[in-house]
Amino acid sequence: MLRTAIRFALPLLIACGGGSANISVGEMPQGGSYHGVWQSPQYGNMHLCVSGSHVVGDYQKDERRGTIQGTIQGDVLRFQWEEKREMVVGRPTITRGRGWFRLKIGQDEDQYFEGEWGHDDAETGGGPWNGVKMRRGTPDRCMGGGSSGGEDDGYGDDDYGDEDYDDGGDSYDDGGEAGDDGGDSGDYGEDLEGLDEI
Repeated sequence: MLRTAIRFALPLLIACGGGSANISVGEMPQGGSYHGVWQSPQYGNMHLCVSGSHVVGDYQKDERRGTIQGTIQGDVLRFQWEEKREMVVGRPTITRGRGWFRLKIGQDEDQYFEGEWGHDDAETGGGPWNGVKMRRGTPDRCMGGGSSGGEDDGYGDDDYGDEDYDDGGDSYDDGGEAGDDGGDSGDYGEDLEGLDEI
């Protein structure tokens, strides 16, 4: 009987997928930070702003526009995302979920994150989410929670300890070198080298 129950339940658990990611938290690599402009093969151009252990930002690729907010612990960023896709003008589709990133520094000294996303309350099961930090550029689209910046994101007390964090649009000084205007040259060719390794 137990064998029959396991045979029946296991495919259901696998089919449902998702859930909370069981990942170990390591130390943030020296010189590593989620703050910056990132390029993701899956989700395009991403702007992430860090204030303490809180992260807010957004991403854009084609008709896809989304926001991220979450909390950093060690090298791991656990977040919630909300995405608006408008395949038909005036008829947007809004989806939400959770996910996680792990920050790494490659042998080329570039910063990368590897992670995964899920739908609704699941942190996994949706697919990979990877990115590389651009060597130039300063994030300038850090609006924070929800699709209109600062509104309740609908997650209430979301166990991330961020109390539905909103940075209120405060700017962040990343301590860039003198003479670095933070401008974005748009030449990402050299910044994307090594992305295949993720």
